[in-house]
Amino acid sequence: MYVLGVNGWNSGTHDASACLFRDGQMIAAAEEERFSRQKKAFNALPYHAIGYCLHEADISASVIDQVAVGWDIGKLTGSEVTAQQVLNTILPKHLFPRKREPECRMYAHHAAHAAGAYFSSGFDQAAILVIDGSGEDISATIAKGDDGTIRMMDTMRIHQSIGIFYEAASIYLGFGRFNEGKTMGLSSYGDDVYSFPDILAGPPGFTPGTLAPDELYSRTTAAWIAYMQKVTRLPLLQPKYAYSVLDAKLKAGSDVMPYRSLAASAQKALERAAVALVRQAVERTGCRHVCISGGVGLNCVANGIVAGLEQVEELYIQPAASDSGTSIGAATLLLSEHGIRPHIDRTHVYSGPEYSSDAIERLLRHNNINYEVLGDNSADRISELLLQNKVVARFHGKMEFGPRALGNRSIIANPQQRDMLVRVNRIKHREQWRPLAPSLIEEAAGQVLKNAVGGSPYMILNAYITDEYRSQIPAVVHVDGSARAQVVDKAFNPEYWRLIRAFWEKSGVPAVINTSFNIGNEPIVCSPGHAIRSFFGSELDALLLENILLVKQVNIG
Repeated sequence: MYVLGVNGWNSGTHDASACLFRDGQMIAAAEEERFSRQKKAFNALPYHAIGYCLHEADISASVIDQVAVGWDIGKLTGSEVTAQQVLNTILPKHLFPRKREPECRMYAHHAAHAAGAYFSSGFDQAAILVIDGSGEDISATIAKGDDGTIRMMDTMRIHQSIGIFYEAASIYLGFGRFNEGKTMGLSSYGDDVYSFPDILAGPPGFTPGTLAPDELYSRTTAAWIAYMQKVTRLPLLQPKYAYSVLDAKLKAGSDVMPYRSLAASAQKALERAAVALVRQAVERTGCRHVCISGGVGLNCVANGIVAGLEQVEELYIQPAASDSGTSIGAATLLLSEHGIRPHIDRTHVYSGPEYSSDAIERLLRHNNINYEVLGDNSADRISELLLQNKVVARFHGKMEFGPRALGNRSIIANPQQRDMLVRVNRIKHREQWRPLAPSLIEEAAGQVLKNAVGGSPYMILNAYITDEYRSQIPAVVHVDGSARAQVVDKAFNPEYWRLIRAFWEKSGVPAVINTSFNIGNEPIVCSPGHAIRSFFGSELDALLLENILLVKQVNIG
């Protein structure tokens, strides 16, 4: 049975994505933004991502048996809509001709989030926690996963949203929506000096009444912004990093450092609320294995704290914790309803397009671009370039699914000098106060990380660096001594592991800088063409395309 999972609609959505399962096995997944080049794919149907999934499986739309959608579209749009209407919009026949119609099933947004986390966790029994801005008319869900089934237990209303609170702080700081990662990065520079009440109780003095979900969302946001202004007495900053949906660019603005303690206080309030929800989930379900999804699950600092709680035996954060992961969740829910246990292994994050060396060479020759074929010694050659302090873009294998670049669409560099942080941030047009992350070889994780629980192959948990290594890898140590480390083992990504290993042998340092391969506010590169354009349009020194190397020549005199 072929099941197509989908997230995205023509209004009210972001992070459009698609995935495809064959008899319970996930065989492809991709985010629409990577193809459309529109960051976060707002209000979009994932037509390109669907096309990729069908191409990867070598099937036509006629072969699809079921389509699963990670939203209740009727509730999302506030209008009556049939499953057939949804199907016709998601799979228009002029784009996806077919001889027979698949069945279409819609799922509540938080149910899709919960399933995406549970079925990819590998846990048999688990407490499941969904925390985001909102999904239809709720903002958090506690559920229990048990032997392949999920039971919803508790929910919270929109005005109790942790995601909305943190979004309000990001707006107050001038970052705008969908830039909460900047707020998290800024928070480490400040102090927890502003007293924010329990987020889960909602904004002080705010009465939700019977407002419609969209209105309740906007009024809750406004109430938190007003409260922040009252508590901090800081003027509301004008949007400096607001997205333009049309051209996917950011507006740049003034320095935010005077507001760093607002970011720190908001971060601490988020952490307190997240910890309270995790403890409640463990108590309600009786499970100490915890799965988390939803946009708040991308807050690596909070995740690191949750991972260290005595109530939590093991923590799993869905790598695609944002809405992109609900395409996987919807598909797995449908499969489980048909008595099929979904199979998603831990390398499922590498499920996007890949390109052959032959295809890349043809592209380079067609454009008269000089290149070098490395053969089997690419790890040795790239590690030498890193040791020479070259900044290298790596394009290899299947593209990542989710917001993190995990070695296959990454910019990598030498972490031994603090100046490299400045240089890489400049190349990417990032703020200089934002940290960079390390990819760390598993064999050395215990030496580099103070809390081994902070190790994650998905770069989604914060950890603290040991005193010994703070001075050895300063480019990836944040101002508070932490790092969002990716721990790479040989089975997870063999070629990337070999590269880090080769650099370790040459430098004595078992880590490299790893940041996503994108310049400015573009999405992560998907194709060789994207990679080549980004390479020549930036100050990157070298580009590895599979086993093919491009190096910029320095002209002297």
